[in-house]
Amino acid sequence: MIRAHNRGYASKSPGSDLVLGLFDGLDSALWAYGFATILFAGALNLYLPVAVMAILLGWGLFSIFVAVTSRLNVHVTNIDEQAVVILAGLGVGLVAENGGAGPGTLATLLALMSLSSILVALGFAVAGRFRAARVLELLPFPVICGFMAGVGWLLISAAVFVTVDVPISAALPDRLADGDGLFKLLAALGGGVFLVFFVGWFRRVWAFPVGALLVFLGFYAVTWWQGLDHEALLAAGWLFDVSGDGNGVFETLSGLSFSDIDFGFILGSLPELLTIVFLALLSASMSLTAMASAQRVDVDGSAEIENQGLGNLLCAVVGCPPGYTDVAGSSVYARFGVNSRWVALVSGAVCLVVAAVGGKIIGYLPKVLVGATIFLFAYQLIFEWLFRRIRGFQPVDFVVVCIILAMVIFVGFMVGIVTGIVLTLVLFVLRYSMISAIHGRYTLREYRSSVERPPNVNQALDDYGRGSLVYTLRGFLFFGTANHIFQRIKEDLADDDAGHLAVLLDFKRVTGMDISALNTFVQVRQFCEDHGVLLMYSDVPMSSQFQISSLEAVSEDDGSPLFFEDMDYGVEFIENLVLRRFDPLASRMTVRDQLEQILESRDRIDLIMHALQRVECAEGDTLFTQGDQDNGFYILETGALSAFIDQHGAQHRVKKFGPGSLIGELSMFIPGRCRTATVTADTDSVLYFMSAEVLRAADLRDSRLAAAVNELIARALGMRIDYMNQRLMLELD
Repeated sequence: MIRAHNRGYASKSPGSDLVLGLFDGLDSALWAYGFATILFAGALNLYLPVAVMAILLGWGLFSIFVAVTSRLNVHVTNIDEQAVVILAGLGVGLVAENGGAGPGTLATLLALMSLSSILVALGFAVAGRFRAARVLELLPFPVICGFMAGVGWLLISAAVFVTVDVPISAALPDRLADGDGLFKLLAALGGGVFLVFFVGWFRRVWAFPVGALLVFLGFYAVTWWQGLDHEALLAAGWLFDVSGDGNGVFETLSGLSFSDIDFGFILGSLPELLTIVFLALLSASMSLTAMASAQRVDVDGSAEIENQGLGNLLCAVVGCPPGYTDVAGSSVYARFGVNSRWVALVSGAVCLVVAAVGGKIIGYLPKVLVGATIFLFAYQLIFEWLFRRIRGFQPVDFVVVCIILAMVIFVGFMVGIVTGIVLTLVLFVLRYSMISAIHGRYTLREYRSSVERPPNVNQALDDYGRGSLVYTLRGFLFFGTANHIFQRIKEDLADDDAGHLAVLLDFKRVTGMDISALNTFVQVRQFCEDHGVLLMYSDVPMSSQFQISSLEAVSEDDGSPLFFEDMDYGVEFIENLVLRRFDPLASRMTVRDQLEQILESRDRIDLIMHALQRVECAEGDTLFTQGDQDNGFYILETGALSAFIDQHGAQHRVKKFGPGSLIGELSMFIPGRCRTATVTADTDSVLYFMSAEVLRAADLRDSRLAAAVNELIARALGMRIDYMNQRLMLELD
């Protein structure tokens, strides 16, 4: 839906906006002449007034439409130079196919220009509606640099073609040796160098129009000094011959019909037209992002692109190539303090006025000036994308840019783009495969589960756990990265004296994997099981679990594949394997034995044991619930319990308690004395309970029990904090 904004017309400085809009309109008109001569070069010169009128009308209408529909108050536009270059190449091929310029050639080229705008409008509409334009920014930056530099080279070739009627080719040396061809080219290059320095020195919006005017006046001053009149300049090829049959623009257009259009040629040009759509979408998306950043405005890029798509339909109506945001111009005017829509509106109006009277000017416009203008634009593109933008590139990226440019020069524009994309994809795969997919590698000496165990059990895990390996993986897994994982596992399992039992692969940081990685994991499982080692996984999405199970790339326990909800559960499973294999009696201790590992004083142990009360808990029973009032703490003798915290209605396990663990002691020391988690029994368990009443009574009668309990809790918390610090450092690694 078209929506014209009714704000942004109140200017702080109307006179300044009017002058800036006038200069921008003149700047656009000069570029329109340049674009027209690129499109209608050589044999098509006699139709230049038609091209000038079409581009100026399209530019003016598009500029005004965007000015009133954009959310940005300062939003000037330009015609897509990439589309102009590609369409110019099609025009050269069309002239060659038809053996010259005629009504059929003109009608077909105008149809191509109009169709390019229609396709861009459709592309913009789809991208805007489905918010897909930002996806195009995923194109590798070296490719963008390469083909933008390629556009600069094509503009250089177009400048040569406009100046001496022959593009850069094998025929150019002969043309330069014939007559004054070399002098014309040098004059255009000299004008281009002058414009580069003039525009670069002043860096103002009036710099280019004034510089172009100086070149124009300088040309006619020299030719007047040489005594050359208009007819002599026309005969010598210094001016564009637009005399033709004497018909005006409207008479020429009225003589065309749809039957003149070569639809077969248009159909064969669809790849180039689709390339125009792609490049326009990419340029528009990048331009809007840069402009919103420069003006510090939150812009709905999808809505802006959709509006530009509608504006391009106006370009299509008058046979003009497509347009999009002029990010450089918009940003410059914003920096000058412009805050209204009048600059863009005046600029568009100037284009329309020049379109009404400017067709006749082309016969007096020196080819040297047009060539110099195109050389200026080519220099800006090449310097921007082949030098300034690639600072900081690695040598291999610069080589890719140069290869793309070479392909554009010697083979073709489309081949250059495709080559660049293929090269960057290959380079990305090679670079990515060099990045280790193993984020971390641990044994049970370095990483434990959240299960709280007594010191002697932890010592057993330290002694026998070095052969059980945990790998945290990352990134996208394919053949290159998965094969690196396989090789590392082979190396780690080579030590037969380590007592290997299990390998756990954690997928928490994995973004995806392809079929080659899955096949590699099949080999990993076979290798592990050949060495008596179980291969397990944690944090694997359900879809990937199905694929891994289908390919039998995971070990099984009692017929069930060894997948775990997260790494903590997987490490707990490995710990239990190690304890069952190497030290099955480690956790079979009485409460007194457990207390002796924490406290050194037998007297204090006796005081605590005398105050404890034996409690039995069946599997599934709840010991206490999160939020309950504290009534004492427990020491687990046999069995296992887990602590859960409620988050948004879901229960998340935060700790598991093994024999020797203190449970519920923390709530004694926090404000409100409330339970911080819900604790339930995983198995039938035996605990010893010390009630809060006993502790309070002991405080009144004999402080020795309170001191013994405080020492017990402090030592237990110290060991717990030390373990948590180790885990935190591993997580931050």
